[in-house]
Amino acid sequence: MSAEPGSRLVEELRLLADAVADRAGPWLDRVAADEAHGAGESGTRCGWCPLCAAVAVVRGDPNELATRGLDAAADLVALLRAVLADRWEPGVSHMPGFTPSEPSSSGSVRVQHIPVRREPR
Repeated sequence: MSAEPGSRLVEELRLLADAVADRAGPWLDRVAADEAHGAGESGTRCGWCPLCAAVAVVRGDPNELATRGLDAAADLVALLRAVLADRWEPGVSHMPGFTPSEPSSSGSVRVQHIPVRREPR
């Protein structure tokens, strides 16, 4: 059993991210190089259809829709990582522009007792 709850999940997510980065790195480098040099065929390829984007990813061809999808997925993973980091370390700010509120020194009551009276039948 691990020393800290969730440490196995964190390690698995880190390994998954490393594997995805290893696989996607060369493809993303090719996409960036093709965009920088203006390479690509004009007019004959579909650039917006999700099916064509998936086929282009499988082939290793650059595709704008796939690139934007990967960027959105990366943003989503970054948000998930920040939310999980805030959950595990609430006193430290992990999200840009967010400052955690200071805990109140007065012990706030979490439960309010309400007297209930029943009338006789």
